[in-house]
Amino acid sequence: MLKYHNLLPILIAAMMLVACRVDAPASTPTISLTNEPAAQPTAAPATAAPETTGLPKAVFYDLGETILVQANFPEDSRFRNMPARLNGVLAAPNAGDAPFPVVLILHGTHPGCPVNEAGVDAWPCDPDVERDNYAGFEYLVRELAARGYVALAVNINAQNTFGFGEPVGGERLEQIVDRHLSALAAAAGGGDNDFGLPLDGVADMSRLVLMGHSRGGEAANWLAGDFEGGPGFDSPSIYAERGYGPVNGLLLIAPAVAVIGTEGTHVPLAVIISGCDGDVTDGAGQLFYEEVRLGDAAINTPATSVVLDGANHNAFNTTLPRDSFGVPERPECEPLLEPASQRQFLVDFAADFLTTLYDDDPAARSAAAERLGQDVTDPAPSELLGYPAQLSTLAAGADRRPLFVPASAEELATNLLGGAVAADGLTTHFCEQGYSTPASNPGSEPCARPTVLVPGYPDMAVIGWDGPGGALRFELPSGARDLSAYTTLSLRAAVDPLSSLNVPGKPQALSARLTDGAGRSAVVATRADEPALVFPTGTTREDEFFGTVFNGISPMTTIRVSLADFAGVNLADVTEIALLFDRTASGNLFLGDLELVRPAANDE
Repeated sequence: MLKYHNLLPILIAAMMLVACRVDAPASTPTISLTNEPAAQPTAAPATAAPETTGLPKAVFYDLGETILVQANFPEDSRFRNMPARLNGVLAAPNAGDAPFPVVLILHGTHPGCPVNEAGVDAWPCDPDVERDNYAGFEYLVRELAARGYVALAVNINAQNTFGFGEPVGGERLEQIVDRHLSALAAAAGGGDNDFGLPLDGVADMSRLVLMGHSRGGEAANWLAGDFEGGPGFDSPSIYAERGYGPVNGLLLIAPAVAVIGTEGTHVPLAVIISGCDGDVTDGAGQLFYEEVRLGDAAINTPATSVVLDGANHNAFNTTLPRDSFGVPERPECEPLLEPASQRQFLVDFAADFLTTLYDDDPAARSAAAERLGQDVTDPAPSELLGYPAQLSTLAAGADRRPLFVPASAEELATNLLGGAVAADGLTTHFCEQGYSTPASNPGSEPCARPTVLVPGYPDMAVIGWDGPGGALRFELPSGARDLSAYTTLSLRAAVDPLSSLNVPGKPQALSARLTDGAGRSAVVATRADEPALVFPTGTTREDEFFGTVFNGISPMTTIRVSLADFAGVNLADVTEIALLFDRTASGNLFLGDLELVRPAANDE
């Protein structure tokens, strides 16, 4: 569950929301659709987007005006029935074997109607002056259509405005998305079609992926997330109930955690974090990954998070200006990625993510997973799709055996398999998820929450040593010693850039040791250029309250060690796994997610 420990991140979020003309959370999103009849929309003619050589054409469609019922207002309130336009941009493949999977894209929070003197985008406004935030994803819609998907980006300005009463969670959102998808389902089934493209038999409404940018990412996660009382777009029964779904995957693009939050999801998840985000400046979107990581390991679906170096927040949407807070004053953000390169990364990443979900060819799925850094038999990459990036991956529950998260301080004494944990020549400290300060969370100084930005501020351990020979040892109890079904030892780490135990600019290093029941041991060292152990790029500054602050980011990043490299050890009878801090004189690492993993069965 999402946790915070003081007001600073809330104040930061509030500043972000004011910049985007949104407000604080209204209430817990427990939504049920009303039985009240909605006004039937009157469609306007669709208009074709300008042609781009080699890509399917896109149409800007308008299904007309609809009424969104705001059940928190009494029936006689002028805010009870909210008018909204059902419009967006859509493209479909020019050729191929129909029906095609459907991708629905949600934009972020940017004033839809002109902002008045009170700072509110008064709703509704003339369509000629309403901002078409969805249009910034026309390029992505067309690129995905060229790769075999029916893709549409829809207008959700009505979800985000405070200009027609205070919204409640995703109440408006669910109605908007439902009506777009229901209209698409009708058109795909040979019924009414006001989209401006032939769609009869073209869209496979049972194969659906949601993508969202900024707060649109939070919205997508809510639609298919593990929320009690939420809409449950991931439910296997939703197709019978609504004629579309269930959602098969989520791709969240520079997502914000602003109003609804996250409680995890049970569909495959990919998250792109902008390394130089001038809007979601704390990388809070990493929380969407972390909540899956902290869920039930027996049933979790795969998750991937990538921090894209040099990317800002707004360039993913072609209609947006510079980020709300400008360019972070950090060396790695000068210069930023070119907007065209940033969007190309998204196109390629989205295409590969969809391939892992839908391609019938196991070789194609495996190749796409490898390009995304998801192949657990490969070392963790320092680049993805040709761009510098830091990667975190979580295998599906059936393909991982977690040993150490940690999700509590107790894991520093007893691991998840029930064996003892021993720290020899080390200092250890557990950090619970969320931002905190020593004043609000006494004893948390080793976590460096106010002074080092670790995106998502995850549950983690801090491991320090001031001389070689330190070891963090994990006993494997009887009945849990057969590792022969797994291929890889995986963990996540980041270097603490402010610790005096780390040499500025120098990478850290460690080794892993396996010992079997016969007493045989083997040690494998991490690579010299291990991405997770590189000293973070950044500078320092002095803060009035917290002293020295690191002006950069230190994302937790995956490390993989092949079990095949532990020569001479009987993998069917491993009694101990140890992390050895034997390669540098001293050091201080943020550490977590020690586990055994293997490729998914259908990818072998």
